Amino acid sequence: MEQEKVIPKQEPQEGKSTPARPAKENTRSQAEPDAPGDSGADSGPDADPGTPESPQTPEPALAAQPPEPAEPAQPAERAALPEPAEPAQPAGRAALAEPAESLAAAPADPDGEDTRPPMTPEQQAEEERRLAEMTRTVQVSIEQIMEAADGQAAGGSSGEAPGPADGADSPDTDHEEPDGAPNGFHRATVLLLRWLLLVVVVVAVIAGAGLVWLYRQATPDMIPAVTVTFDGQEVQPSSYRWQVPVAGNLIKRTYRDTVSSRPTVLETPVESAGADLTVSPSDLRTQLTVENAAGESCFTGTVQQFHAFRFEQNGDYTARLVVSNAQGYAEEASVTGSQTYELAFTVDIRPTVRLNTQSAAQGGVVALIVSGAQSGGKPILTSQLSATDFYEGTRGWVAYLPIPCDAEAKDYPLRVQTGDYTQTLTLTVRARSGAYRDYTSKSQLTKPYVGSDNTPREVADLLDVAGSTLYWTETGFSSPFTRSMDITLPYGTTEYLNRTREERAKGTGTGRTSVNAVLSGSCELVAPAAGKVLLARELDGVGNTLVIEHGAGVKTIFYGLKSLDVEEGDLLRRGQNIGMTAKSTVVEVRIGQTPVEPLSILRGQCDALKNY
Repeated sequence: MEQEKVIPKQEPQEGKSTPARPAKENTRSQAEPDAPGDSGADSGPDADPGTPESPQTPEPALAAQPPEPAEPAQPAERAALPEPAEPAQPAGRAALAEPAESLAAAPADPDGEDTRPPMTPEQQAEEERRLAEMTRTVQVSIEQIMEAADGQAAGGSSGEAPGPADGADSPDTDHEEPDGAPNGFHRATVLLLRWLLLVVVVVAVIAGAGLVWLYRQATPDMIPAVTVTFDGQEVQPSSYRWQVPVAGNLIKRTYRDTVSSRPTVLETPVESAGADLTVSPSDLRTQLTVENAAGESCFTGTVQQFHAFRFEQNGDYTARLVVSNAQGYAEEASVTGSQTYELAFTVDIRPTVRLNTQSAAQGGVVALIVSGAQSGGKPILTSQLSATDFYEGTRGWVAYLPIPCDAEAKDYPLRVQTGDYTQTLTLTVRARSGAYRDYTSKSQLTKPYVGSDNTPREVADLLDVAGSTLYWTETGFSSPFTRSMDITLPYGTTEYLNRTREERAKGTGTGRTSVNAVLSGSCELVAPAAGKVLLARELDGVGNTLVIEHGAGVKTIFYGLKSLDVEEGDLLRRGQNIGMTAKSTVVEVRIGQTPVEPLSILRGQCDALKNY
């Protein structure tokens, strides 16, 4: 601690005036050393003889001026350190440290003369004390600022400014204070970071408000309206989970609910083998699983694939349908999710029994189709009309009913039994147009003639042959004649010989009715449809005879051919050469034992044979 200097105040003598010294003489440069002989100890009469002398730190300024007033007591930490010598200051800091010296040494007049009024010693001492306090305050402020800057630059990572240990001297003469650039850069960086943080907070608040608004706009009415019907009955979903876009595909609002934990039970049983299932909109993805009462999977696939599925047995079933909408392109915001449908139903399939026509003329053919039968066995037909056996085809079971040309025109009941199910249909037989001819001589009768009573035995033995392969279904029927032929005797025409006038008027009499057609003309003959040759040889009374079996008991018979180009057992394709017709050829088509109108079948005009 510096020792206070006590200089006795000199009182002016009475009658003498103390001339005022110019300011130049009263001030000296801070860097000027003390004059020789001027000791730091006060030897005046008021000095304390018991106080030992201590070396004094030379004052940096105003050494020749009147002594400074006593300095106020310093804090303990600063009092413990000796006053360091002032280091060389940078340009900026030197300018701050010089105001007292410059004010004291500056002339009051540009010409070098002091024009100010003389000051009293009290005023001069007060002025010097004020300047010293200003200088000291500036120096202390600069030291504090530079210490803080040095601590942040050197010890920023530890958070503490480095400094001398307690009680140790810090020689200021060996330490040069850095300038204010690092401190200014640090402050600018802090301000920039605070500004950026403020911007981020403001943007986050605005974005959050906008996100909340968008979230509230994602309402349930944006969920797709899905409609599902099973066998004509609308089904409600058991659960759903949909995600509605809020901010593109990144943020979505989820709507989910479990409507029912139990499957929906359909009130009406499924009565067809192929149940109809529809989903709208149709562009949604679907996955369907059907199980029977034993828990065995019967079907797994999409709704489109289910359209081709057929139930094979009656019973109880459960189904689980998942309808989903997958996300499309990443840049397209879309509603995604799924709905699940659980349902239980009973399959009570009743076979469908139908006729290809409800009425047929004499000599026609009717097809009886039974589809959706679950028993696995052939249906059984009971009727007054003869019929072929049932054959299993692409549309179910099918049988063919040939109508004889002499069948009574009326309604015929058809009773069909499939397993435990029985259904009765009605077929109406219509009479053909009354085609007849009256002759007065036997020579006028049509020749050659093959009636139902004079069918050759070799042909009659083959009428019951019925192959299980339906050959004609490959390409159908077409005309076997390569050129136009004249019809000498149409099918179903009755020829009368010597009828009376009364019989003609009443439409009665005894005659013969043709069960085939007689054609005149010579041409090459081709197979009307695919089939198998059962007979190909010359027979007594009818000439070269050809019998082709087309399947299901349908046969084409040709009598009186000029030549034969096939043999028994040959498999034919439609249009293949089979022989040559003579001047007159008899053409006959039989289904089972019953002859039917041949030309409509050979021309491909029979609708019944288009069902198989």
